[in-house]
Amino acid sequence: MLRFTRFLPALALASFCLPSAGRGQERTVVAKEIAVGRSEASLRLEFSSGAPLEIALRDGSVYIDGTSTGAYKSGDALDVAWRGLLGEAVALDDGALARKLQAWSPPASLTGDRLALATDIDHRLQSALSVPAKTATPNVSVSTGGDDASLVKALLGHAGRLATLEEALKGSGTNFKLHVDEDVDVGVGDKIDGTLVVVQGDARISGEIDGDVVVVDGTLTLADGGKVSGDIRLANATLKRDGGSVDGEVVNVQSSERDLEREVRDRVSEEMRSERGTKARGTAASGFFSPLRNIFRGLGGLMENLVSIVVLGLLGMGVVAFAPKNLDIVAETARLDPGRAALVGVAGTFLLIPVWVLGAVALAISIVGIPVMIAWLPIFPLAAVAAALLGYLAVARNLGEWLADSGYRYTDWIRKSNPVHTIVGGVAGLSVFFLVGNVLRMVPFFGFFRGLLVVGGVLASTAAVMIGFGAVLLTRAGRRPEYGPIDFDEAWHRSVGDHPDLGDDPNLDHPDLDAAASNPHTGQDDASKGEGNV
Repeated sequence: MLRFTRFLPALALASFCLPSAGRGQERTVVAKEIAVGRSEASLRLEFSSGAPLEIALRDGSVYIDGTSTGAYKSGDALDVAWRGLLGEAVALDDGALARKLQAWSPPASLTGDRLALATDIDHRLQSALSVPAKTATPNVSVSTGGDDASLVKALLGHAGRLATLEEALKGSGTNFKLHVDEDVDVGVGDKIDGTLVVVQGDARISGEIDGDVVVVDGTLTLADGGKVSGDIRLANATLKRDGGSVDGEVVNVQSSERDLEREVRDRVSEEMRSERGTKARGTAASGFFSPLRNIFRGLGGLMENLVSIVVLGLLGMGVVAFAPKNLDIVAETARLDPGRAALVGVAGTFLLIPVWVLGAVALAISIVGIPVMIAWLPIFPLAAVAAALLGYLAVARNLGEWLADSGYRYTDWIRKSNPVHTIVGGVAGLSVFFLVGNVLRMVPFFGFFRGLLVVGGVLASTAAVMIGFGAVLLTRAGRRPEYGPIDFDEAWHRSVGDHPDLGDDPNLDHPDLDAAASNPHTGQDDASKGEGNV
């Protein structure tokens, strides 16, 4: 029994390393003719060698090379399957066409004479498209470094290498010298005809190999004077060259396999990306015909806008409760000089990051300032956000007061005497662009107008933030009035300067200026009214 194991490596090489033995090879299709009509479905193939093949289903009869082989009914399973095959084959050529025709098989629903007829068509396609390959009888010489048991152990231990060995031996002929688990030394003057295969061993070549050299799990040394007329193929092996020559190529089989795996992986990734892109385009195209999706998105946008208005209104209530004077001063500055406040706000926005960085650097220079710097880094951005929010609410209050006096529809709920009402009304006024845009999102064909509304909303909100932020900077967060109370004596003398008689009358009353003095929102406008009345 152990004697029989000497033939196992030879059988393994014969079965794994000669996969082409007894296997068919595709014939080259040089021309095809496909005719599909109401009562005919025919295929004619011409090959680079041999006779052509013609299969036709015509007028209820099946013809193969002009000879009737059976009958069918129009629209039955055979007719449908054959027409489907021709429909796929019409766009294919060469190898793809041959593989498609060879992969065709009779429909599973056929029975009896129809199944035999379809099987005959399948056999004629298979035989016409493939040519039996010549069977080669391998000549394998086996040698091992141990006894029969060690040979079996070595073979089984390297069973996982058989696939790699198959790849390495492709095109190497049928004459092999196989050495398993032993070192091989081809001395000076020695010559080996055929392929030298060394598995789990080292090979040193100082003579001549008239063929290929394959080394698996070992080291190949090509000494001075050594010559290999074919290729050197390495699988988990190394090559040491010491002056020898190779007429063919040096191939690392595992590197080739890794390159092939990488190529396949890249191709699959590309196909997956292409498929995702196709699905995305299909989703975008189907979105045009999905009004419910647009309605839900529009309703979601409206909910976001309403929540934003409520949140800003609550913040406005907090500012009115805890810093009403600061809010009044910032709002008055933004109302009386919006252009100046906007310029200061834009400049301050651009200087935020430099001031933040320079402040941190200045504090880090001194040891005492390091604790302050730790607080400076988070507090400064929060203070900037709070300043922008205060300015935005102040501008929103001014807009709410204007809407209360405008007389527009749906603004009668805004009470000018209530700052919370004016803030919420102003925020709603600034958000009206976004509200209308989300309503238009639910209506088809208004995408362009919705985009214009969104741009308008962004510009209005940005302008409000810039003006409000600039007013906050000018008034030092509402602690220093930029437009203070009027000097009534100076205003009176400026008004009556051209009428000395009026100025000398001590009994003349100043009703307008007295009213201005009693007005809690005293300003330049009140002074101008007093001048006109006088």
